[in-house]
Amino acid sequence: MNYEFSKSEKKIVRQVIETALQRDFEASIMEVDGIIRRWKSKKLDNRNAYQEIYRKVKENDKYIARMYNAITGSKYMLTMQGLLAHKVISEADLDGFSEKTRDNILKIMNILGDD
Repeated sequence: MNYEFSKSEKKIVRQVIETALQRDFEASIMEVDGIIRRWKSKKLDNRNAYQEIYRKVKENDKYIARMYNAITGSKYMLTMQGLLAHKVISEADLDGFSEKTRDNILKIMNILGDD
């Protein structure tokens, strides 16, 4: 889908993408923290803890790279819809966009359903 954001909306898109990236970083760190807590409580031995941490970091790194690398203006709409579909952003994060732009971003929810 080729959608042209206004200059002011492009600034909002970049801010929303940065917010989403920070949320994904935090979620990744929290997942690793859970593994470390299990290790500290002796539910995981050193080897298993290390392997789980490595796998989780690698998995999250691939997801973050796929979602956030090489985002250009032509990919803004698809990126915003992907972040919304993955529940990294919510409708509240779309404040500041015009009604037309907001509706275009929210179209993905009509395709996926409201769950």
